Amino acid sequence: MCSIHNSVVAQTNEKMAENHHVKTILKDLDFKTVINTFYQKQLQTTKIDQLDQQNISYIGIKNAEYTNALNSDDAVVVFSPARTYRNAQNELRYVFTTTEVSVDKNNHELNFCGACATFTRVYIFKKNASSQFELISQSQDENSWMNADFNYLPYPTSDIVKNIRKVGPQIKAYVEEQEFSRQGYSSTTLYIVPFDEKPYIKKLIVAEIGNDNEVSGSEQIYNTQGDYQFLTTVHDGLYDIQIAYTGTQRIYIEDRAKIIPINETHVYHYNEKQQKYIRVK
Repeated sequence: MCSIHNSVVAQTNEKMAENHHVKTILKDLDFKTVINTFYQKQLQTTKIDQLDQQNISYIGIKNAEYTNALNSDDAVVVFSPARTYRNAQNELRYVFTTTEVSVDKNNHELNFCGACATFTRVYIFKKNASSQFELISQSQDENSWMNADFNYLPYPTSDIVKNIRKVGPQIKAYVEEQEFSRQGYSSTTLYIVPFDEKPYIKKLIVAEIGNDNEVSGSEQIYNTQGDYQFLTTVHDGLYDIQIAYTGTQRIYIEDRAKIIPINETHVYHYNEKQQKYIRVK
């Protein structure tokens, strides 16, 4: 660990001020500059052996609001360095993440438990005319990304960039298939995160695209798989999404479970007013 000392320029232009957003401009997107900008008031010295052994960039914080668990509000912020991508207009953009993970500070360990989710913030920058980095979009508070996968870095920027694709005529997004497993049951959910360059990044749930109980020990095994594709039709700026489900599913008839085949196709439209995808078929 090392001390954090870097200069940050905070400016306000008229358009941003109207929406109560302060323009953030950084000279660099390295670990020290990012922490000094977004976490300075929360910092504390914390040593986590697991992260040190893997040469992971992190720093301790106190009073963690979203990752507190096991009667502790101590956490570390794990940094995933900036990567570049091109937006739908072929302009260069920079994305990085910071992930808060609950820790047992006294034993120098990460806290992983059923209730201990990690909390990831995502930031997107561009280079301005002065070749400095200007913040365009960020996830914040309830719009940040929770994950319960017992992973101190659930959203490395390399994975985000790898899964950015065009989801509308004028927009790209991070497309996530989030898996969750517990006690032999697993499910996969499709999320779309438009990188629309609005001040706050929103994560949109589309639908479940898979579930099974194959390692649950049950005598009645089911496995539903969904194959999704983006259609050419558009609603509120985003392509419609079609999901074709195959395999088997579990249904209940008079409180008795039954496994039956599934062969269904659903279509989802994005609704800007409701800020979500809606099933229409």
